[in-house]
Amino acid sequence: MHQKKIIFAIDQLGMGGAENMIVQQVNHIDRKIFKVYLITLFSNPKVNVADKIDPDVTYVQFNFRSPFSGLLDISSWWRLYKFFRKEKFDVVDTNLFITNIIVRIVAIFAGVPVILSNELNVYKNKKYWQICIDKILARFTKVIFASSSEVLEFTAEQEHLSKDKFCLNYNAIPLKLFKVKENRNKVLTEFALPTDSFYIVTAGRLIVQKGHKYLLEAAQILKKQGISNFKVLIFGQGVLEEEISKQIISLGLEYQVKLMGLSSMDNILAISDTFVLPSLWEGLSIALLQAMDSGSVIVATDISGSREAIINGTSGLVVSSGDSEKLASALSTVMKDTQLRTKLSRGALEQVKKFSIEANVKIIEREALK
Repeated sequence: MHQKKIIFAIDQLGMGGAENMIVQQVNHIDRKIFKVYLITLFSNPKVNVADKIDPDVTYVQFNFRSPFSGLLDISSWWRLYKFFRKEKFDVVDTNLFITNIIVRIVAIFAGVPVILSNELNVYKNKKYWQICIDKILARFTKVIFASSSEVLEFTAEQEHLSKDKFCLNYNAIPLKLFKVKENRNKVLTEFALPTDSFYIVTAGRLIVQKGHKYLLEAAQILKKQGISNFKVLIFGQGVLEEEISKQIISLGLEYQVKLMGLSSMDNILAISDTFVLPSLWEGLSIALLQAMDSGSVIVATDISGSREAIINGTSGLVVSSGDSEKLASALSTVMKDTQLRTKLSRGALEQVKKFSIEANVKIIEREALK
């Protein structure tokens, strides 16, 4: 059987959820059917996931200028177009806004027969020109994959597109983290952290969307209630790092809260007694799915992806977003109730099976071959 050439495209391969997922997608695509390519438009950050790409995947970096100025980087557009014309791809699958624009336009002019794109989040702040471009490009796109039902509903309404243009394809992970907690004490020692504390952990970019402000306020409430044997570990980097550091000090949480920078999810989840997703909005968080796969007890805000991933009271606890008191109450509940933690851990391990990378890739293969 002749292999079809499929190319996946994304901005870069930093440590984010979308970046990790696309690497797993290219690694799991059926090689009997597809010859697999992966491109990134921009330079990778120093810490990245490029080393996780299988050796038989053709990986090319194009080094456009920084994202929005990259739209005017004519020489890089030309190099990308020539690459597409040379390789004669059968299918292209694009991710994230700038790459969705650039690569879909190039694919259209290069005559790629099947164009697929992805909407991974609820983007409430899209500008009018961005919505217009997405709507125009949707005409040439066979299928837009939506990472959750709410992402599908929201994007279809925002861009005035028929829901028939979309296909629900949940964000997904390889289910492999269920043994990481065996390394708990080893990882805590590496981080120079005590082994007898209760660890409340979150991971994600340090930006407003992720709701760190409310997690810190919840930690202060716990402290005021006399609950002392806990630590909040915040993993990630971003523009709010200095602001979050100041908030930690202003709330008197220097002993309870620590900014941890970047680390592997294996290490993060090895030490997570409770994983918190305090986000104000999301699609379907990859970090959340990974936490469920590790058997961590989940406390998450009531946002789109979480509502589909978590059965409240069975595979995690769901609280209102932006509500520090309810978040603190949920954390207090799981800290005090060993039996509930056991129930939620087992429920998370069962529920996450719905979000396997194998199921995600089968949907991509199906749409690519239609």
